[in-house]
Amino acid sequence: MKPNFIKMKITKYNLLLLFALLGFSACEKNTSYEEESDSKEGAKIFIAKANRGLQNLTIFPYADTARTFTFGASIGALGYPASNINIKLAIDQKALDSLNVIRVNSALAPYELFPTDSYEINKMDVVIPKGGMTSDLISIKYYSTKFDSQKSYLLPLTITDASGYALNPTAKTIFIVAPKLEEMPAPTAGWVASASSEQPTGENTGLASAVLDGNLATIWHARYSAPRSNYPHWLSFDMLAPIYVTKIAMAPRQNNANGFTKFKLEGSLDGTTWHSLGENLEFNPGLLSHQEYPIERQFLKNIRITMLEGKQDLTFLAEFVVYKY
Repeated sequence: MKPNFIKMKITKYNLLLLFALLGFSACEKNTSYEEESDSKEGAKIFIAKANRGLQNLTIFPYADTARTFTFGASIGALGYPASNINIKLAIDQKALDSLNVIRVNSALAPYELFPTDSYEINKMDVVIPKGGMTSDLISIKYYSTKFDSQKSYLLPLTITDASGYALNPTAKTIFIVAPKLEEMPAPTAGWVASASSEQPTGENTGLASAVLDGNLATIWHARYSAPRSNYPHWLSFDMLAPIYVTKIAMAPRQNNANGFTKFKLEGSLDGTTWHSLGENLEFNPGLLSHQEYPIERQFLKNIRITMLEGKQDLTFLAEFVVYKY
């Protein structure tokens, strides 16, 4: 019993000693991170948002009123600055030229500098205050209607002076981009497709929703079981909310070239009042790829295609795609 008792006391003593040492260590916390100093050793000034790559502005939808983009400078250091850090920025043409060399070598169109009337900068000098880590903000007001939608623009702003502090070489320049508008297929989740008729059962089943599923193997088929349908046939799409439509594309049935050959296209913002987007348009049901039809660019909530004639009284379609900005 005695040896075990001694061992237990020693163990308890060791634990008490360990706790005491840990407590002492905790009291000796490193306060260097809380001190103010004018030492520039190891400290670097940078633009925080520059670490996140190109900063794409919101250009679309276009608006006559200004939108705003803000950013500021920061310091990375052990502790806080004991004096104000005065920071100056400038438009960096060399940075623009260097980036354009890379773009041209990658077969991309070079950036253009922001048009002078497309933006306003409230200041180009900011201050990281004594005892602070971040500066006041620079605010850029920009006007989307001043940018050509078919071009990409860049505004590179570089820190040129920071009261003698070193600059972070990878984050001293912020690249602000007004991107070229790119057409893209609109996502169709939730859209409602309806038709003048559908074939709900049979060998060639075809519901209107099949033209929105992204699958060329599924089709919409006008009704061929009694009562049989005939021209004109139509498909209508409720996109749930207005989107800015630039063109539509359609893919025919892949294993039958006897579909419609002529159609008209209409658009609406409420599903009740329709206006023409194209009359007597031609479609080749034997060309298996998507066929595109640009329209006057506009906001639409509903689109309707009316098929006017074809190679037989019935028709079908594999895919209907709406493109937008």
